[in-house]
Formats: sequence, C-alpha cells, structure tokens
Amino acid sequence: MIDLMRKTRTWNAAHLGRGLALCVAVLAFAAAENAEAQQVKIGVFDAQRVSAETAAGAKIQARLSALQNTRRTEIEAMAKALQEKQDSFVATAASLSEEKRKVLGFEIQRAENELEARRKTVTQELTLEVEAAQAEWQQSMLAAVRRYGKENGYTMILPKEIVIYHDASVDVTDELIALVDQSSAGTGTQ
Repeated sequence: MIDLMRKTRTWNAAHLGRGLALCVAVLAFAAAENAEAQQVKIGVFDAQRVSAETAAGAKIQARLSALQNTRRTEIEAMAKALQEKQDSFVATAASLSEEKRKVLGFEIQRAENELEARRKTVTQELTLEVEAAQAEWQQSMLAAVRRYGKENGYTMILPKEIVIYHDASVDVTDELIALVDQSSAGTGTQ
C-alpha cells in the first residue's frame, strides 16, 4: 500500500522544479544588488512541520488514513474469504468429483482475479486521493506563505528543503503554523 503518512507530510521539492533553485539564486542576487534601495527580508519554513502541526494538516492526514484503513479492511476480508475457499478446496478435494473440483477451481481462480483487480483499483484510488490532498494542501500552504510574506514585508520565503543554510532567525515555520490554524478556524475547516 501507499505510505500515506510520508506522502502527505513531506513537501515534495520535485514539485517545485529544478528551475526554482536557479530562480532563487537569480532573485537573491537581484535582491542583494537592490538592497541599497530596499531592505531584503528572506524567510524559510519547514513544510513538513506545518503539515504535521496544523489542524488542517491533521484533518487531511486523518481523512487519508481512514480511507486507507477502510480499503485495507476490505482487501483483507476478500483475501480471508479466498483463503477459506482455498483451504476448503484442499481439505475436500480428494472426496470431490472431477466436475466439482473444476467448478471450485474456477471459483477460486475468479476470486483470486477479483482480489488482484480490487487491489489494483484500491491502489489507484488511494494514489488519486493522496495526489488530490497534496495539491489541495500545497495550494493552501502557498496561500498562507504568500499572505504571511506580504503582510510582514518579506522579499521571499522559501521551503527549507531547498535552502542549504539558513540562520534560525529567518525561520517563520511557527508563524505559518499559527496563520494556517487561524485561517482554518476562520473558515470552519477544522
């Protein structure tokens, strides 16, 4: 199955694109040259912490975990029923007619095929749900970062995953967590 916990709590730097690092370098250089005209204010944030420590992030994670648990229970029930059919077949095969063995063999094969098809479908469903939740979460987080940056005069705010070094004084993670929770409470999404 899909490791939902890791997928939804990890800021996927790949989504930011490799070009982002180049853009950041160009912006930082331009900002440094422009520093005489205005003060450069750069912040970093830990997206994983924002996801893990906000009510909205926890709600998304709980929804995905519940869905995964429901699907796992369904698959386990199908697998158990198949195993019972197989065990029954093995236990009674010697006493069954050739025709009855064929019928039961086909039923077991059909159940195996159905189980495998359902596993594939569940994996695809969960993947789609995770991707949708990630997209929703990233849009929400980016909106919070933009809002915080504008309201507090930041030139740029970057995810710490793409920053090689930063001083702790530029970390705005706690402030973003508070902002996301405040926004979630204001919209009733908790």
